Amino acid sequence: MQDKLQLTERKNIPFFSLPLWEKTKICGHGFSSRLGGVGVERTISFDMGFKGGENPSRVLENRERFLAIWGKNNSVLCTGEQVHGRRVSIIGREELLAGRRAFPKTDALVTAERKAVLGAFCADCLLVFFLEPSVPVVGIAHAGWRGTCKGIVSRVVRIMKRQFAADPQKIQVLMSPSIGACCYEIGVEVIECCRRSSWKEEMVLYPAGKSGHLYFDLRASNRNVLMKEGIKSNHIFGNDFCTKCDSSLFYSYRGSGGKITGSHMGIIFLRDTGSDH
Repeated sequence: MQDKLQLTERKNIPFFSLPLWEKTKICGHGFSSRLGGVGVERTISFDMGFKGGENPSRVLENRERFLAIWGKNNSVLCTGEQVHGRRVSIIGREELLAGRRAFPKTDALVTAERKAVLGAFCADCLLVFFLEPSVPVVGIAHAGWRGTCKGIVSRVVRIMKRQFAADPQKIQVLMSPSIGACCYEIGVEVIECCRRSSWKEEMVLYPAGKSGHLYFDLRASNRNVLMKEGIKSNHIFGNDFCTKCDSSLFYSYRGSGGKITGSHMGIIFLRDTGSDH
């Protein structure tokens, strides 16, 4: 199916992508698994982040290997600090000319520039990819429970509308693998955050066996927020993967028992017609 995230392989590296976007060739995109890298530490192989205990040089090499699938490299990778907030940074020509590639206090990035690759990292949290093909403009957001409650995906849609005249009816959204509602048991702090959220009606919580606990559905909650912002339901592409359930494919903070673990990377960029893989 073209509307479901699928595991594929290129250059001996397994990764996830959306067949529909591969077919249209407007953007390049991908979400890494834990397979295919050079790491040898306890995080095993394809750690993309600097917080998991892997040797930083191997992390950089892993990123290079992943980006090389699309003929890209670390010099064009733009990332946010990811502080579980709601700040969206716009990557324009000025930022690229100034050599800015790291954006503090940022959990989402948006660009209409073809020389930038937007990247984000996670190990249970949700990454949300955005494409408005008629502009064109792309974005990526990191949405854990805090970002979800703060409506980070709403901020991306509104900025795409305001700054790039994007049409919500044309915006397409892809959700990465994340921890599923099956495994995301939450306590009082997260429950209260959901209940105080401006988006509390859109938050999806299920009963749990433990008193005072619930299960939180990150993907369904963000889907509801997106639809509230005018995104068409058939333009939101999801998946059935759970990062905690499948330790052979994914890193999971919950799966590690709250210990330091590796990170996946998601990327999206606008293709230069005829020059990108």
